[in-house]
Amino acid sequence: MKIAAIAVRNKRIRYDGNEYEPVLSALTDTGYPADKVYILSDADTHEFLQTVIECKNFFDNVVVLAERDFLAGLRAKALELLKTEPSAEIYLETDKNLFFFVPFGKEGCAAVKSSCVPLLEKRSGEKFASAVFRAVGVPRATLTEITEQVRAAGQGKLIVNVSEQFGDLRLEILYNDNAPKMLVDEVSRMIADGLKDYIYAIDDTPLNRRVYELLKLRGSRLSIAESFTGGGVAKRLIEVPGVSEVLFESVVAYSNESKIGRLGVLRDTIEKQGAVSDETAYEMAAGLLATGKCNVAVATTGIAGPGSDGTDKPVGLCYIAAGTSEAIYVYKYIFKGGREEISERAINQALYLLAKQIR
Repeated sequence: MKIAAIAVRNKRIRYDGNEYEPVLSALTDTGYPADKVYILSDADTHEFLQTVIECKNFFDNVVVLAERDFLAGLRAKALELLKTEPSAEIYLETDKNLFFFVPFGKEGCAAVKSSCVPLLEKRSGEKFASAVFRAVGVPRATLTEITEQVRAAGQGKLIVNVSEQFGDLRLEILYNDNAPKMLVDEVSRMIADGLKDYIYAIDDTPLNRRVYELLKLRGSRLSIAESFTGGGVAKRLIEVPGVSEVLFESVVAYSNESKIGRLGVLRDTIEKQGAVSDETAYEMAAGLLATGKCNVAVATTGIAGPGSDGTDKPVGLCYIAAGTSEAIYVYKYIFKGGREEISERAINQALYLLAKQIR
């Protein structure tokens, strides 16, 4: 069963793929990846209609993606061209095709799972289940080795989907009713063993949600001190509804004076070891815990670039402290990439270390 996707976007808006990529990923994650993707301008109706005809002739199913406000017009044009019966649902049906009309973004992802997939399963006679593993900081060589082993062990009966953003890995195994349960269990064990030093969830729970759930489960209260990540760790947690139950405070101590005055970092530590050091990270976290208002703390200090901090320390160097009133652990990393990538990787690593401390 061949699937095409037609993404109709506003060409006057900066192109980055974020409009339609999540919806295409949702199709892939449910076992129905697009065989071909067309990217069209919303200003060219003729090109859209020509593409609809091409897809009608060469594909079994077609997913049309666009901004919600533009979707109804595209559907009306396709309905007129295909000369089929109108439907109150998100799809049009010809004698051999299904045309889905799905909005960009989270709404489109939800529509894929609730409306598109059930119809695709009915048409194909094939229903997929999945096993998902989430991890942070998996070395490239380790990930390559694991995925190769899983694909070999799967003997063509499993689909392996791997996606990663700033070190946050999502590895999914898709399988249909014909896949032996023993095979799925064996592959799942293989992945869990291979990722054991990096894994934070054996389901599809995002990293920020996992940290929140662990804090709530342990009855913990968290404080955060950030320097070069600029509040990014706190922002990610605040995206989770209900996080006010477990988050006490977040401090962006960007300057040395803030680290000293607000967090109690020793001036001698800054002068002798530097703001980017394991000692400073430790004292930042210890300063949070010393208030007695929290029992879990995480702190970040580092160099995101593009230039260094006037020392011989490299861009990408960072120290992350995570711990409780019983013990604080400091971890050193050197991340590669530009300023944004370094910061985002550090944010994910800090959240992972936080989860590791309290699970």
